Amino acid sequence: MYLFWNGYLRPSEVSYHHLPNHNPNLDEVDPESPPSPSPYTHHASAPDHRYISSVWPSLPQPVITSKRPRIFYRLSAFALLILACVACIILASGALDPFIGPDFVFENTLKPSYIGVDANTVNGTSPLVIKLAIISRVDAFERRQAIRESVLDGVPQEDVTLEYKFFVGRVPLPLKNHSVSVSRQKAHDEETRRIMRRIDRENEVYGDVLVVEDVEDIPERVAEKRFAALKWANDTPKEMYDYAMTMDSDTFCRFSTLARRMRYDPMYVGLRPREDNILIGRMSEHRLYWENTVTDNSRHANRNTNGNGKKDVEEDRWMTGPSYPYPIGIGYMLSSHLTATMLSADPELPHHIHYPYDDVMIGSWVAGLKILHDSSATFYPKPSKSSDISGSMHLPPYLPYQVNTTVVDDKIGWHDYKRRGLVAHAVGWETVCVHRLLPEEMKKFRKMKEVRMEWDY
Repeated sequence: MYLFWNGYLRPSEVSYHHLPNHNPNLDEVDPESPPSPSPYTHHASAPDHRYISSVWPSLPQPVITSKRPRIFYRLSAFALLILACVACIILASGALDPFIGPDFVFENTLKPSYIGVDANTVNGTSPLVIKLAIISRVDAFERRQAIRESVLDGVPQEDVTLEYKFFVGRVPLPLKNHSVSVSRQKAHDEETRRIMRRIDRENEVYGDVLVVEDVEDIPERVAEKRFAALKWANDTPKEMYDYAMTMDSDTFCRFSTLARRMRYDPMYVGLRPREDNILIGRMSEHRLYWENTVTDNSRHANRNTNGNGKKDVEEDRWMTGPSYPYPIGIGYMLSSHLTATMLSADPELPHHIHYPYDDVMIGSWVAGLKILHDSSATFYPKPSKSSDISGSMHLPPYLPYQVNTTVVDDKIGWHDYKRRGLVAHAVGWETVCVHRLLPEEMKKFRKMKEVRMEWDY
């Protein structure tokens, strides 16, 4: 045994009283030799007994103890306690829900009374009238077919009157530079013809693909497809439909559940889409605004490349300003009244905006209809995009009058699929639009008994 005394390690008097007298060779002790003083017979109180390595070479060197290790261990324990508390708070808040737990919670949650019953037995059965635009790539044939079969086929007309189109751009032109060989140009032309032949056959069968001829099908111009979709919806008088809805081609929408939630859920009750300005979706926040500085004609003509070999596509001037909500990429719904209001702006709303800000653009429009009339609102240009302007600035209003909009942030109904996004959670009875699904997953999702029942009324 060892005792710590005065900061050093020393042997205990109890443990070593039986040891033989000190001898340089402990294996050859002479039992008849006279006893010699041994340090092992000293008491623990001996103040000068501090080292033992010279007596027993196999013992370790003196170990110096101090308060530092003790402080370190205490701080470590305290840090672990803090981490445990933080982990408990995170788990209790549900912040990890997008990443843990089951993908579906139908069995563990109560089904609302308005789901799973015949629409004719539900009061107020006037169908919801939607003009639906699905943003798609020109060559995404498989995704479009999956949506037709899994989402659009057989939507109960008692719940929803649906008119829809897939919006695609034209096949991108090759980069305009000297590196494009004749053979590459020919290959591109042949690929273009092949894709367009398939589009033509697709339209012969379904008639639901709208090619925006003035817009190349590249990420930088997705916002222009969204603007074209809004114009298409506005071709119908606002008194004849309820919402202009836009969704991505990897979004699965349960339209019957959507219609019934909008009829009975407290967050929707009382909305009048043909009379009021309404924006519905899953909201986040942003501070970007744009000013319409690019005309459609100049953008159409500009197909040159920049120093990185990418298409040098012009973009409206952008800047930062007051924060506002915007609908993230799952999809969104604009009331017919709001759609008509926005498209009455002259000049047109800024829509030459590069991906991934095409959904932010929608929120900036809605916010701008109100905020641009606030003389105290200050905007600052983004240096990387507007180097020709410095200091604060004010944007001209879109309309001569201020427009207020009701924004509905439906966190339960609109979300990403589990573990596939920052707004992901499990699919349940009140899920309306679930985002980031593959074509085969859409087909399997439609076949789930809890989902297919709304198509089987």
